[in-house]
Amino acid sequence: MTDTETMPSFLLNLRFDEGEEPIVVSCSIIGDTLGFRGVVRRFKNPEMLQSELGSAGLRSERYAAALAACAADAGQTKSFPIELNEAQKLSVIQIDSTE
Repeated sequence: MTDTETMPSFLLNLRFDEGEEPIVVSCSIIGDTLGFRGVVRRFKNPEMLQSELGSAGLRSERYAAALAACAADAGQTKSFPIELNEAQKLSVIQIDSTE
């Protein structure tokens, strides 16, 4: 990696929508996006999402405010930073293995 390239950072985006799986979760990649692609997942309820977040190693203090804000303001996206390995555990990012 050269001095002009930067390691990307990642944001987990949460949004409440409509439908059978109303919670939309995605990953934004900030910085050098080469080799990375965000993936969208949907969840039926906050409990299912919280279970996945916990399984990925995220403590509730990191996401509680974003989740509550989404529930109170349906249709608006709320985000918070996550690490690459957390995004991978949540299956919201794909890495091009040919890099």
